[in-house]
Amino acid sequence: MRHVLSEPLNTGKDSPSLAFAVLRVPFFLEPHYDESKPFIESNRDRLIKKWGGEEGWEIQKHRHDLKGRGLAAGIPKFNLDRLASNSMASHRLIQHVGKRYGLAVSETLYDRLNV
Repeated sequence: MRHVLSEPLNTGKDSPSLAFAVLRVPFFLEPHYDESKPFIESNRDRLIKKWGGEEGWEIQKHRHDLKGRGLAAGIPKFNLDRLASNSMASHRLIQHVGKRYGLAVSETLYDRLNV
């Protein structure tokens, strides 16, 4: 994403570069999580439950080539032991920062929150 933002598509020698902005739209993986609790469970536990147990989770990992797709996207390792929680507050924060300080600042914050 940084590359696309820093070097937008040039439409030709006599025409200006194409410019655009990224706007994040919230997507709640677990909308039923209690918003008042700081953490609910690890991502590993969440995914095992989501796919019906260890066997279902293993099938999903292989079916969707999650490690391969992560590597291709520049993610060398997924931290499945990271704690998951309701992300409403995080989405609100990113939206507020984007509106108040601009998308460059909100994207920097987003990157820092998703380490």
